[in-house]
Amino acid sequence: MFLYIVLSAFNFTSQKLNKMEIGQTVYLRPVKMGNAYRRDKSIKESIVEKVGRKYITIVGYGQFDIKSRKAKTNYSSDYEMFESKKELDLKIEAEDLVNRIENSIPKYGNWDLEIDKLRQIAIILNC
Repeated sequence: MFLYIVLSAFNFTSQKLNKMEIGQTVYLRPVKMGNAYRRDKSIKESIVEKVGRKYITIVGYGQFDIKSRKAKTNYSSDYEMFESKKELDLKIEAEDLVNRIENSIPKYGNWDLEIDKLRQIAIILNC
């Protein structure tokens, strides 16, 4: 739950794509729940083949929805598309930070913290 709240604050998937052009390089990352993630976790680099109103066609990987940035499929998507290496690195860093924060907070039992420290945590988390 906490992971979802923090990642939704970053809201990477709702960012509007810049005007994509044929021949532009894009980066594809396997979605963790997808079949491709089990075979190969590496980042793929490919080229935009065709740009439409709703979908972008990527050489060797098929169509991707412009809004969700996920591969078009009847089932679960295997890849998520990123316009730049910087955007991909930011997403990876955000996920890493969320995991580190989530793992540092005890999930069971009581927190043995003073009230001042609890207040500081609440201010930082904006809750």
